[in-house]
Amino acid sequence: MLMKERLKAVQHASNVCADIEGFDFDQYDSRDIDDVRKYWLQYGVIRFKKTRISDEQQVKFSRHFGEFVIHPKQLQEGGHPVHPEILVISNAMKDGKPSGAMGNSEATWHTDTWFYEKPPAGAILRAVQIPPSGGDTYFLSTYIAYETLPAVLKTAVEGRQIFFQNVYDKTGKLRLGKVEPKSRDFREWSGIVHPLVRTHGETGRKALYLGGTVDGAWIVGMSRDESDSLLAALWDHTINTEHVFVQQWDEGDIMMWDNRCTMHRRDSFDPAFVRIMHRTTTSGERPV
Repeated sequence: MLMKERLKAVQHASNVCADIEGFDFDQYDSRDIDDVRKYWLQYGVIRFKKTRISDEQQVKFSRHFGEFVIHPKQLQEGGHPVHPEILVISNAMKDGKPSGAMGNSEATWHTDTWFYEKPPAGAILRAVQIPPSGGDTYFLSTYIAYETLPAVLKTAVEGRQIFFQNVYDKTGKLRLGKVEPKSRDFREWSGIVHPLVRTHGETGRKALYLGGTVDGAWIVGMSRDESDSLLAALWDHTINTEHVFVQQWDEGDIMMWDNRCTMHRRDSFDPAFVRIMHRTTTSGERPV
């Protein structure tokens, strides 16, 4: 009896992503899932090229990697009509209203929902419909960001904590359920404190944890000027790196990333074209 060929991971030159070859979404077993998890933890970002799977298959596959984060319908406008586990990211309009989240604008570098007490562990994003150009997604490793820090910066971040306000989003809009703060000092607003360098709960590796913006972030125990200066240096080091993987989407592509050790961004695209992505998100632990 012939043994089933095992999966293979083909690493990209960026050292950030690997293509997974040999995975059958119609028929897989626990060993296949174990292999996918192994490669996901190893590379931080993995890709399945040009799959042809259904929403139901995406939900079934995603369930193997943890409990779902269910996004509020207000976040994704209309929401998915059948699967609440799926966040619809789309600029399509329905009855004069957005049928999904994010529109067509650029999304700058960030770790997903960095201002949560327990940010998600992972995300699985599938291309349903893509524009002819634009909307590329970029990934970097915050493991590499930490490991390549100059000695003076590595010393500066040791044992430090970072405060993220959670009142306003990056566009300046109030987040769901938040009210206008009375103070002008964001350090007095509601928010969350996380370690500036977090230790991955499964791999034990250290990763730099910058969130998604310099504005509204403060390194606890420093003056605003000291904090802003250090954060600017850390951001400059992190995003100006040769270790970036660029995903130019084909329909059916699936990107799966570890939110605990990566950051990503997205290019804008022509609003005359429709881009529809279906995302599932798995819950994570509080950073330590």
